[in-house]
Amino acid sequence: MTDLPPWHPSQPHHALAADVRAWLGTPAAFALFGRLALDQVAYREVAAAVDATGRFAQNFTDRGIRSGLWGPLLLFGDDADRRASAQRLKDLHGQVRGEGKGHFAGERYSALNPALWKWVGTTSLMVFHTGYVTTYRGRLTAEQREVVYGTIRHLVDFDLPSEQARMPATAAEAEAYYDEVAATVLEDNEFLQWANATFDRLPVPTLVGPRWLQRAIAPFWRILTPALGRPAKVCAEGAAHPRMRELLGVRWTRRRRAEFGLYLLLIRTARRWLPRWLLLDPLALNRLRYERLRARYERPQLASFAAPVAGAQKTPGTL
Repeated sequence: MTDLPPWHPSQPHHALAADVRAWLGTPAAFALFGRLALDQVAYREVAAAVDATGRFAQNFTDRGIRSGLWGPLLLFGDDADRRASAQRLKDLHGQVRGEGKGHFAGERYSALNPALWKWVGTTSLMVFHTGYVTTYRGRLTAEQREVVYGTIRHLVDFDLPSEQARMPATAAEAEAYYDEVAATVLEDNEFLQWANATFDRLPVPTLVGPRWLQRAIAPFWRILTPALGRPAKVCAEGAAHPRMRELLGVRWTRRRRAEFGLYLLLIRTARRWLPRWLLLDPLALNRLRYERLRARYERPQLASFAAPVAGAQKTPGTL
């Protein structure tokens, strides 16, 4: 088994893998399809856990921003930073255990329960996989869809040391696992419906700026947020699993399909024509620039310091 990443030039489908990796570094990918993560709280034990922590109810927008900022640390930091971020993620989740309250009274939960870790990890991975495949669905073969999944899986390597918690190795396995959980576990609950409705009336974020500024922009925020969030709502509904559409009461009309198709066209056009510095998260952009520079330094280097074999021709481009 090779240690080279899927986007290395020597690997098959490396161009596709490199594009998938850039997709993961595009904040718009998470913004437009992040609502797919509602499937996590259709799993009752997960819903009980996040409801009990109160972090979503405190400020739903802040919670989304934190998730959006954590992703680049896990995906595009150097190896030491990625390992540290993954370990911190596990340590923080280890604190999430107890018993639900209110509608979830009596429901025991633990974020490090292998079954829950597998579900949350897999669905987090599938947010990006589903978003990419949906955006380019007519252009990808089954083999290419596996490349998309394999690239994301290569980057998302923070499994627990438990076979039961391990995320599926292939796209086919992930889809079969999702279908099984959707049919046997996912169900409606109060937190799922609250979170779905809250996406349409996001509170003003409090992570940036002074309190007076937050109060000043609040009226404009309440007016603009539903319109600005419309593409994300439609994209997530269009890409959602049938079971999630059922639970959320999505009516997939002809007009909705046309609107969805327009958004996908705009996404593809933007990714094709807009410069990377405008599309990518700064940490992702920094990582990709570093790797291009590193490749230039490595290109003229010798492959071996051994003495040349008599009569062998010198390899062009070596020193």
